[in-house]
Amino acid sequence: MTLILNAQDVEPLCDMRALIDTIERGLHEEALGHAVVPPRLNLPTAGGFFRVMPAVMNDSGLMGYKVFHGSMRGGVRYLIAVYAQEGERLLALMDAHYLTAARTGATTGIATKVLANPGAKTVAVIGSGLEARTNLQAVCAVRSVEQVTVFSPNLERRARFAARMSAELGIEVRTVESPERCVRDAEIVVVATNSFGRPDPIAYRGAWMEPGVLVDAIGSTSTFLREIDTDTFQRAESIVVDSKVQVEEESGDAKAALSEGKYDRAKVADLKEVLVGKAQGRTSAQQMVLFKSVGTAVQDVMAGFVVYEEAVRQGRGQDIGEFLELKTF
Repeated sequence: MTLILNAQDVEPLCDMRALIDTIERGLHEEALGHAVVPPRLNLPTAGGFFRVMPAVMNDSGLMGYKVFHGSMRGGVRYLIAVYAQEGERLLALMDAHYLTAARTGATTGIATKVLANPGAKTVAVIGSGLEARTNLQAVCAVRSVEQVTVFSPNLERRARFAARMSAELGIEVRTVESPERCVRDAEIVVVATNSFGRPDPIAYRGAWMEPGVLVDAIGSTSTFLREIDTDTFQRAESIVVDSKVQVEEESGDAKAALSEGKYDRAKVADLKEVLVGKAQGRTSAQQMVLFKSVGTAVQDVMAGFVVYEEAVRQGRGQDIGEFLELKTF
């Protein structure tokens, strides 16, 4: 059985707590050396890009990849394929537009669980789009959040975001008029913006960091994207990333900090290594911590498997049978 899952199928199948648990298991697996995750391919096209991200999960018995292509101006399409190693069976092909945002949020949830102070109850969100929503959902899944502030430049969008998330989460989500005011006194700050094409893409500044804060920054995933300034990297006393190599090579934020000499590799740890005790994350309640992610294939394959399992349970998607012919030698 191979399932085809379109965008309308996928979103209702994404349970945030299940995504957090399964992706965390995959990160443990990778940290212990039981996964094969080659460098992802970033290929230029005539009008944009084509990115390929494979992973083989040997403990979980899974393998798969995500491909996405397009351009910032014209839009991007995402596809995740999930295979079972046993029998080399293709389990599912799925639209991954929503799932990419959901797995990004889930990874932020994992980082928040291990890096935010245990009693953190106040959250600030800069951004009001899909990834701002999924990241806030994940933060609220791992912390008992009591108050949320949100800022984005578009008044109507941030008002809609606040109303939707207040109803969904059952807590007060309040709009504010500036990013600096939004983050004041917040114990967890989520920066999830789409600043492409804006004259000043910086949404969060290191000068606003306060003792004990965790900043989760997820928006700058290409070299031409920015959302946090270089002072954020310099002032952070601990920096945790989801891939040391990919963050340095692909995030415009990290590349700017490197070029200005404000990216100190000595204080950078990988999230998967923090999870298994190979590296330190937060070491004191007053420490200012930055989590910077660009996404990994492990996150995609594990998230895709969550969706596949739930689709089977609910009987969703189109079953196209075993359409890949087996060639024997």
